[in-house]
Amino acid sequence: MVDAKKVKEKISKVSEKVFSGSKNQAHKHCRICHKPISINAEPRVCKNVECVNKNDRDERNQKQMRLWMFIFFGLFAFSFVGPLILNLI
Repeated sequence: MVDAKKVKEKISKVSEKVFSGSKNQAHKHCRICHKPISINAEPRVCKNVECVNKNDRDERNQKQMRLWMFIFFGLFAFSFVGPLILNLI
């Protein structure tokens, strides 16, 4: 039978060796150009002007798309629920 405690100990020892000997520091990557950036960077883009502008455009497009999806869903739902409500009155 497998001893869970021994397995956990082995995994923790191996993970300590892997992460303690690593030369890479914790970091994130820019959403646009994928260059390494600070882990505390928010929004997740580098300081390059092109990346910042493209990220702003992408965020505006996402907000606009989300708004249009809610409008479409509302009209679609109303086309089914509206006649039911009118029949009850």
